[in-house]
Amino acid sequence: MKKIVAFLVLFTFIPTNAQQKLTEYFTVNLGYEYWNGNFGKVGTDLFLVQKNNNILTFSANANMGYMKDKFRIMPEVGAGYMFNFSNNTGDPYSSNISSAFYVIRAEVSPWTVTPKVGFAVLSLLEINAGYSFEFRNNDNFKDMSGIRAGLTIHLPTQLF
Repeated sequence: MKKIVAFLVLFTFIPTNAQQKLTEYFTVNLGYEYWNGNFGKVGTDLFLVQKNNNILTFSANANMGYMKDKFRIMPEVGAGYMFNFSNNTGDPYSSNISSAFYVIRAEVSPWTVTPKVGFAVLSLLEINAGYSFEFRNNDNFKDMSGIRAGLTIHLPTQLF
């Protein structure tokens, strides 16, 4: 255990040129999620913007809705990556729209793991879809495996 801690401390403090400066900002999420039922989604995202305008995202959300005639809140955390293909020769619109992002994301709740893909406009409005894999049963919920789709609005907490 001491060797692992020493290793982590050593590599934490060694400067490297491979690291790039990231611009960070938080957003508040509001949205709709279809997850074998209808849910409202509220949460927050940490966006880490790279120099090439791609964005690393880390999120914490609460999905709220009625299931089995009771109001339920399902927490989840996620991580994702927003690709910005500015001036891509394969996309004729990329030189005109530099803020359209392709999104890949994985979200984990206490009962499911969900990989997702989607599309975001201006990194503010995101449409995504995925498939939930249930790894733990909960008697208070119906089966949570299946197709998942959503629309999320990311409201920035700072303008620049």
